[in-house]
Amino acid sequence: MYNTKYECRYNKDNVFLETDNVTDNEKEYIRSILYREDLLNIFYINDDDEFDNFDSLISELYKKLFTNNELRECMRMVAAGIISENEEFGLCLLFSYDLMYLTHKCIGSYLENGDIITEDLKLLKDKLII
Repeated sequence: MYNTKYECRYNKDNVFLETDNVTDNEKEYIRSILYREDLLNIFYINDDDEFDNFDSLISELYKKLFTNNELRECMRMVAAGIISENEEFGLCLLFSYDLMYLTHKCIGSYLENGDIITEDLKLLKDKLII
């Protein structure tokens, strides 16, 4: 249901080499493709038909995260930016392009160890405040 071991690639600095002859627009396009692949791999989604069930995957994940107040606070913070108090909606927003790599680290460590690495949580919250 959730691949805690997966490491996001779309946000990495080493995606492109200095010798690559790509424009900024091409880099953005490539990163958007990598982001989609990362999202699909995190949720073990193999094709677009399975992506139609993303809402149910978020609901299942929310049930697993419900007991963690720090993550719920992050969900509320991001949802409030869109004038919502719905934590499940906030969880979905935490998988947006700007936040997924940070969110995934926090959720992965929580699901694996029952705790979130303090530095990872701080990076996510700092990004939410901006």
